[in-house]
Amino acid sequence: MPLYVSPAMDLKPDWIDYNGHLNMAFYGVLFDLGLEPFQEDMGLGESYMKAQAHTTYTAEFRIRYLQELHLGARVRSSVRVLDVGPKAYHYAQELIHEDGWIAATGEGISLHIDQAGPRVAAYQPAQKAALEAALASHGDTAVPDWVGAPMRIRK
Repeated sequence: MPLYVSPAMDLKPDWIDYNGHLNMAFYGVLFDLGLEPFQEDMGLGESYMKAQAHTTYTAEFRIRYLQELHLGARVRSSVRVLDVGPKAYHYAQELIHEDGWIAATGEGISLHIDQAGPRVAAYQPAQKAALEAALASHGDTAVPDWVGAPMRIRK
């Protein structure tokens, strides 16, 4: 499986701040919306939650803002699985403008949750196998140099 790329997403007028570009909070919304179809493909989406009372929660997410997005822009989100554990997976995303440039990057940890607790729980076999297959497939793609990079001020 190649890196997952979401359907195109449009920016909404109320997401634009007084500086005339996408407010920082809505980059997170776009990353989340871009991740949902991937999670559904992995068997971890809304239908899984309703049928199995298990879901995913984001434990950590970091965004790097690279280039401004303005009203009228269309973006897609890529998803690359970096690592899979028994109860969580590590992933990287890019928000890709329709013209091909990268507006932002994101790096996250997704936890598998048993809603009965709620508590972190081991993946069920089908979901773990799907994530491991994505990991194996995505392993052919170089890990971006920004993954795991420390946050600091350039001097």
